[in-house]
Amino acid sequence: MEVKKHQLPNRTDSSATVQRSPVEKPPFTLADIKKAIPPHCFNRSVIKSFSYLIHDLAIATVLLYFALVGIPTLPSILRFVAWPLYWAAQGSFLTGVWVIGHECGHHAFSDYLLLDNIVGLVLHSALLTPFFSWKYSHRRHHANTGSMENDEVYVAKKKSALPWYTPYVFGNPVGRLGYIVLQLTLAWPLYLGFNLSGQKYPRFTCHYDPYSPLFNDQERIQVLISDAGILGMFFALYKLTAAFGFWWVVRVYGVPVLIVSALFVLITYLHHTHLALPHYDSREWDWLRGALATMDRDYGILNYVLHNVTNTHVLHHIFPSMPHYHAMEATKAMRPVLGEYYRFDSTPIIKATLREARECIYVEPGKHNGVYWYNKKF
Repeated sequence: MEVKKHQLPNRTDSSATVQRSPVEKPPFTLADIKKAIPPHCFNRSVIKSFSYLIHDLAIATVLLYFALVGIPTLPSILRFVAWPLYWAAQGSFLTGVWVIGHECGHHAFSDYLLLDNIVGLVLHSALLTPFFSWKYSHRRHHANTGSMENDEVYVAKKKSALPWYTPYVFGNPVGRLGYIVLQLTLAWPLYLGFNLSGQKYPRFTCHYDPYSPLFNDQERIQVLISDAGILGMFFALYKLTAAFGFWWVVRVYGVPVLIVSALFVLITYLHHTHLALPHYDSREWDWLRGALATMDRDYGILNYVLHNVTNTHVLHHIFPSMPHYHAMEATKAMRPVLGEYYRFDSTPIIKATLREARECIYVEPGKHNGVYWYNKKF
């Protein structure tokens, strides 16, 4: 077993000395994991799924009412406090809505694929995410997690592939902070529009292009439906801008949606970026080890707001069609089976983000052929 100790928290006790994840083929199978989880955890309920969606939308509506009716009545000085509070709260709860849309893309909302597609299309379009397009590229990520050659996003780079300016950006705190800011603001639209940070393809790749190499012939019509959903949302925003003004739309809708994109970029980045996680090339990669090469995190109260997508991600990669309301119970049940293959980091999120930006720049081969690890030194 390849073992290298780091002072990296991956249990509830953040002071614990932990080891890198094991890289050998696990002594358990997918069937063993499934057997350890109560059968009801795999059941999807239309009523229960809609109850969570209605809960989130009700809170978002109350927050919107506060922004439209409550904030304008406040003294000027208090408005400068109220607007950021509204943005943070609305962005967080709308991210919860986005997570439910993401579950629809995994057929985890209900037993009815058509219903899942309709709900997911509406929710993601409202939050400017092309539902079917991202569903298909995200499915490729789940099919190839941890693969150096085939993973769709967060593909670890070798040192030789880094641009010349990398040490100047990541070698100082200001550069790293700038990178984090750009990542949280521009990474999502640039990935959708230009495949930035995505898997390399032989030609231009875009989530809005039905003939992009991301998609096959059977998927192109649904990509066009995704585009129609986005265009419909932009038309609605145009009408709102004409009626209430550009800055009204930015305050009420634009900033919360920017927070939505920042949150799920941050969440996915931290799930797949850690010194303790291995990356595999074709000599060693297999689906189960790739699925296990991800990190659960603790976001405090946001775990609840975001439907535990934050602290049940390992389970999600193993059983992506399991609904979120069973994920905590299932994670607890499977952990004894996974043992050292399960990874959890309780480091506060801001500290973890700064740390990963400093330490997880490129990967180098480990002692096992075909296994790579992040190296924090240039």
